[in-house]
Amino acid sequence: MTTTAIVENKLLRENSIKIVGKLVDAQIEQKVNKSTGVEFVSGKITIVSDIKGESNEFVVELYSNKLTQDKKLNKLYESYSKLPEMVGKKVQVTGEIRENRYYSTNLNQIVSSQKLSGKFVSGVAESAVDMATFTIGGFLVKTPVEKRNQQDEIYRYDVVIGQSNYKGDGMSMITLHINPEQREIVSAVEGLYMVGDTIQVDGALSFVTRTVTKEDTNTAFGAPVTKTFTNKQSNFYIESGSNVITDDRAYSQETVAALINAYKANDVAIQEKEANKAPAAPASFSANAAPAVSKRQASLI
Repeated sequence: MTTTAIVENKLLRENSIKIVGKLVDAQIEQKVNKSTGVEFVSGKITIVSDIKGESNEFVVELYSNKLTQDKKLNKLYESYSKLPEMVGKKVQVTGEIRENRYYSTNLNQIVSSQKLSGKFVSGVAESAVDMATFTIGGFLVKTPVEKRNQQDEIYRYDVVIGQSNYKGDGMSMITLHINPEQREIVSAVEGLYMVGDTIQVDGALSFVTRTVTKEDTNTAFGAPVTKTFTNKQSNFYIESGSNVITDDRAYSQETVAALINAYKANDVAIQEKEANKAPAAPASFSANAAPAVSKRQASLI
């Protein structure tokens, strides 16, 4: 199937983040690609935002070639190179949520994580209000799934949204969350949306670190042992959502099936690449075309 047969140009691909807070670290390196000779800058910055009385720490990745396609100095390259000079100042960062899908040799399977990828970084007034928000648009891949802790308590719901890449030959899946205390949002997502529907949601990033102290209750004698754990939670909480989108931005059933198929085929490629490195054969993946969207489905994968 050709790229043009998979997706249309107008499909909804909204993916944006906005973070305002203090820049506390900037690990930026200027490098040269050894195989191509292309100069670039890359690294990570850390922004701390005080939101609703809690300290949030966001690590954002950055990358830019030194020159543009017409061989002019890239403004992003200039901007990123100067970021170490802005440490301690308040900044605004815009960018996107990026899926990082790779093969884990420890787990012997393909795993997926999410990273914050920045684009524009600029200084703002110290009086600017700290914030961290996102907007994601695409098609619903998986309806809300309960996530439970060791005490069998629901600590969040996971929702998966898929979106085509700009070339139209593949897709990514973004996992968003619902705070279980916001039952009205859980009910709305479950009641309004079905898998395959084209939707757009807005929400807030919550990247907080909490310290939990537990006392060992199984002490037969002597002073009980107290243990302290650091728990870092990275949540992408949905706060509002659109009606189902049915205009020319909507994903058709055929397009959804083709994109899911391309996603699975990419998993096979990742698996085969890993298999060529080591004699052990990882778990198998099916690259068969995804079935047509059913109104009774809870997930497309």
